[in-house]
Amino acid sequence: MNQQQAQTILQTNLLARSVFHEMVIKMDVPKVYSTVNANEAWWWNVAKPNTTGRILTTTEISLRLIETVVREGGATSTELAHDLDLAQSTVLNHLNTLKQYGYLVRENNMYYAGAKFCHISDYVRRRKPEYLIAADVVASLTEKTNLEADFAVEENGHVISIQNELNFSDDSHFLTDGRFFHVHSTASGKAILAEYSDDKVERIIQQWGLPEMTENTITEKGVLYEELEQVRERGYAIGEEEAIEGLWAIAKVVTSPIGDICGSLNLSGPTYHYNEDIRRSAVETLESEVNNFENQIESQFMKMYGREPTSE
Repeated sequence: MNQQQAQTILQTNLLARSVFHEMVIKMDVPKVYSTVNANEAWWWNVAKPNTTGRILTTTEISLRLIETVVREGGATSTELAHDLDLAQSTVLNHLNTLKQYGYLVRENNMYYAGAKFCHISDYVRRRKPEYLIAADVVASLTEKTNLEADFAVEENGHVISIQNELNFSDDSHFLTDGRFFHVHSTASGKAILAEYSDDKVERIIQQWGLPEMTENTITEKGVLYEELEQVRERGYAIGEEEAIEGLWAIAKVVTSPIGDICGSLNLSGPTYHYNEDIRRSAVETLESEVNNFENQIESQFMKMYGREPTSE
């Protein structure tokens, strides 16, 4: 096979994969083969932090390979080399290493994320006592409101959903476990930011900027600070199609007995299912469940340490 024939085959495979993904999207079925849509494409393609720390190229390549495999719902070594503009020998060395350690699996010349990530995911969701409490609280919140509910945390300048219950959809157009969002674009992120000092908020902005996710996203720093002040006065944050088109949300921060921020408890739903009565009822229920959440955290603290919590 000469170089021209190989290039033709590669282009044909890439076109077929693109067409297949488009078919999946148009069928409006759960994203089994491709877990990323346009609303979250920023994370995979352009969301690189502003950092002065040293980045190891070899580690970065391995991580980009994993991200690309997940984004594409599986890929061949040839496709990965093309997508990342790397020599195929380099890609194969990384793929073999990742496969050896269980992070990738190979099936019929295609590479997929390995089941080892299930173990890692389970560990993350059990790492802190409040994460386990969140699972029950989120389930209760969903049952009481018939809305989407989730518990999210801020890590490295992003907000990530740790626990959720979905009523309206189980595809990636709505909040699902493990999705990354810019903190300024979500109700959960703004609820958490409102508890941070201005210095910490500024550091996050400098690291990630204020990229536009939809036409409703806040992209000006002054406007964001005004919004955070409103969150503090109101006691909860509101999101109106700022991260995902067609999705509204409200969020309230959850704190530990010593004042640490555990995360944000959130309710959301499609814009066609929203009016003032729904919002008012959702806020009342959310506030009640946050109190319940924080009481359970305090009880857990007492069981673990046998004393009243203190910040000392």
